[in-house]
Order: sequence, then C-alpha cells, then structure tokens
Amino acid sequence: MVVSSGPRSPQTDLGQALRIAWWSYVHRIDAEMESAGFPERRLAMNYVFALYAQPGPMTISEIGRQFDVSRQAASKIVAELGRRGYVQATASTTDQREKVVELTPKAIEHVTTRLRAAAGLDQAIRQRLGDKGLAELYEVLHAVGQVSRGKADFDPANLYRAPKFW
Repeated sequence: MVVSSGPRSPQTDLGQALRIAWWSYVHRIDAEMESAGFPERRLAMNYVFALYAQPGPMTISEIGRQFDVSRQAASKIVAELGRRGYVQATASTTDQREKVVELTPKAIEHVTTRLRAAAGLDQAIRQRLGDKGLAELYEVLHAVGQVSRGKADFDPANLYRAPKFW
C-alpha cells in the first residue's frame, strides 16, 4: 500500500514507517550527543563509525576501496575529519606516497559516548515494549531484513560501505 496522506512520499506505508522509526532513533541519539558536547553530526561522521568497525588503521586508498568512493573523495573525507580532530593521517612506513589513517582519542570518545546514548535509548525501548515485545521486535526486523535482502549476502562489517546503502 502506498502512503496517501501527508506529504508526497516515494515510500509505501511499511517503508515510511521503517524510515520514520530509524530517523527517530538516530535523531534522539544525535540530540543526546549534542547535549553531551558533540556538535551536529555530519555525513563524514559515518566514516568515523565505519573506521571504528575496522580491525585497524587503513590507508586513504583502502578507505576509498572499502567505502566505494574515489581516492580523491576519501582524501576529502579524511581531511574534513582531520580538521575536526577525529582522525590523524601519517605517512605510511611502506609507501611514502600513501597516508595511514587512524582514529584519534576524540573519535573514540565520540563513538563510545554514542554507544552509551544508544544503549540508554535501547533500554527506554525495552521498558516501553517489555522483554517479550523487544524480542518480538528483533524477530520482526530480522524477518524484514531477510525478505528485503533476497539472495544478497549480508556483511555486517560493511554497513557503512557505500552511499548505495542510503
């Protein structure tokens, strides 16, 4: 069924409900992050989360390949995150033309603060739904993911991989 009330939307009722739930979840965490002293999240911050999920530092070229962006785009992202104090880029010990990108303590603090905010919101949702309701929600979301994915492989390490995700 296509959404028929309110602003025009390219979503069905279910698609719109899922997007609203996700937006609401992220909006609440972002608001808590701002009150904790972290400025408004920008798109480049998604790369901090993605780098945090990686097993170690990456070169700018690896970042480009991992996230399916050009090396130039990866360099711009790294430069912005560097200006904001979230990453540090140093010359590679194996290839002086390449830079190795590492998260700074500020980035780690940001991610851990965000994880605490998310855990608090998760707890509020658990209180609203109850343990049984939350377990059912997980089951339903898992089923939605399975049906929606079809035969595509799911790689949780690449949740932030490419803009195609959005």
